Amino acid sequence: MLRYTISIFLLAALSFTACNEFQQAVQDAKKPVTAPPKDNYIVLLDLSDRILQNNQQQVAKDLTIINSIYTGFKLKLAEKDPTRLYYTVTDKLKILIAPQKSTPKNLYDEVGTLRVELASEQPEKRAAAIDGGEKTIAGTLPDIYKQAVISNNSKAYSGADIWKYFNEDLQDDLDKAAHNTLFIVTDGYMNFESASDKTVQNNRFTSCAQIIAKLKKSADWNQKFDSGDFGLLPTGKKFSNLQVVLLEVEPKQDWNEEYSLLQKIWGKWFTEMGITNYHFVKNDNINEIKESLEKIMQVKLAGTLRPVQWQPVMDIDSNLAAAASGDVAMTDNTGSKKKDAAIITDTSDIHRKTTKKNPPAKTITKPKQEVHFGPVY
Repeated sequence: MLRYTISIFLLAALSFTACNEFQQAVQDAKKPVTAPPKDNYIVLLDLSDRILQNNQQQVAKDLTIINSIYTGFKLKLAEKDPTRLYYTVTDKLKILIAPQKSTPKNLYDEVGTLRVELASEQPEKRAAAIDGGEKTIAGTLPDIYKQAVISNNSKAYSGADIWKYFNEDLQDDLDKAAHNTLFIVTDGYMNFESASDKTVQNNRFTSCAQIIAKLKKSADWNQKFDSGDFGLLPTGKKFSNLQVVLLEVEPKQDWNEEYSLLQKIWGKWFTEMGITNYHFVKNDNINEIKESLEKIMQVKLAGTLRPVQWQPVMDIDSNLAAAASGDVAMTDNTGSKKKDAAIITDTSDIHRKTTKKNPPAKTITKPKQEVHFGPVY
């Protein structure tokens, strides 16, 4: 009898415990799921004369770096949701081309497909959207670069108007609810106007090259920069919730202080816009750049990077380069000549031959330099 009573008591206790655990599980299920911190990545491409026809090894490096940024994006997502279902993750990544007169206009439409916005996807489709975005970038971005290589002559290219992007477009690309990171793939010279049209306001200019030309012959250039209030023209905008990474900065080698002055110019411009978290990464060998990206994105990219395979553009349509620069008279189908930079806006039907030979490797002997300013999240 006693044994029976004890058994009944134990069964009742177990039932009570199970009931409590079930009720707790129900309560936990009803609790709202806290979404992980949100990241918004923007990759801005400078397609100016840094990718001349005879400098296409730079294209292979650009593509490798952009692929690495996307890999870092995926690794951050996996940290937030180890199940890799991403039901509660709403991160974003998109690739853009900086405003540039010589860039074929159809490329701006084409680059519009290079984005992943998880918040706009149904939860069950987010994992597929991430894989699909990677395939789209791998398939489309090389074609964009092929169409952007228009000449061996730097005069055929207008400068990438990064200033205009900050002044007119950046605000719309930011997400107030996210950590925003802007990667700018550029040589670092911000030169978007022709020599005859460069705007100057006191000691404020539209290009870094103008400032360097004014100061490089002075032993006390640093002091003159500060006392003379040298710098880029201010935008008057504020972007406090923004991290900027200036990638592939390539200072000229005829003056030892050029890189220091470039950092000072960009740093002042960023600070005036309320940006205190920014980084400079030189155009070094690909694995040094990889290490910098790992530190900035706080991820570990597996293995040793090798530049992606790139089939160089060999034949350039001379009319395309002439129309892009606006400096050469064009011939229409009636035989008459006209000077109109806008007459060629779509290069999708232009025949371009490629070769399977890989471009010669570019030996880089410069020591790696990476400078951080401000806190890193």
